[in-house]
Amino acid sequence: MLWSSFGEYGYVEAISRSDNNDITGNWVPDEELLFERDGGHGMLFATLDGKLMLTLHSPNETPLERPAFYEMEERDGELAVKAVSPQTDVK
Repeated sequence: MLWSSFGEYGYVEAISRSDNNDITGNWVPDEELLFERDGGHGMLFATLDGKLMLTLHSPNETPLERPAFYEMEERDGELAVKAVSPQTDVK
């Protein structure tokens, strides 16, 4: 499950996983945030050529919110942002 909350740099995007692989399980958040630089309400999708992407709104400031798109990759078994734009400082 993707979820948004507030962190040190504004809105954050995190992943939680059910401990029994069912919606009725206990939801345990990953230790690392998926996105921590003022972006939230994320969704994952695959492009027509098979790239996994994260989209979210950023910044979290009306009326400046805009859709942002980030290519994702797997690092050490975890989902992570692969490529970021030069003006965005994310892990």
